[in-house]
Amino acid sequence: MSYKRKSIIWGIFAGFALAVFYLAVMFLTMPTVDEIWDNIRRFWYLIMVLIIGFGVQIGLWAFLKNCGKNHGGGVVSGASGITSGGAMVACCAHHLADILPIIGLTGAAIFLAQYQKPFLILSVAINLFGVAYMLNLYSQHLASQKIKERGGEINGEHHHEKF
Repeated sequence: MSYKRKSIIWGIFAGFALAVFYLAVMFLTMPTVDEIWDNIRRFWYLIMVLIIGFGVQIGLWAFLKNCGKNHGGGVVSGASGITSGGAMVACCAHHLADILPIIGLTGAAIFLAQYQKPFLILSVAINLFGVAYMLNLYSQHLASQKIKERGGEINGEHHHEKF
């Protein structure tokens, strides 16, 4: 199987895993199915952007990782992980507002419930930044491939890769 196909599979799997994680948190923290569906209906557009963005990030990361070049290895993994982790936490943290009063964290519960939408919007922004970062690395990879195909020359000048 080609690394392009593997990367697509990884991206789809990552998006699906995030969706399952989100639904699991909602089912564990919300008292009724009606509340779950109400929450999904209110924020479906933000949740979909997070799920798709996360899948794209992981797919691009897998592609770059498997294309045989070192594209900042740990930096890329860290950026993707931080972005994805931030998105998951911000996406699901507000659901803990139903449980936190039980364990004596009423203030945290009020804060999370009050800022649910801003958390989701911030997560989308972080996620989009992560996708842009990964796309930038992908475009650098394509430019590197073109330089290699031309024998390392651009406009008659010899260049070395910057990776």
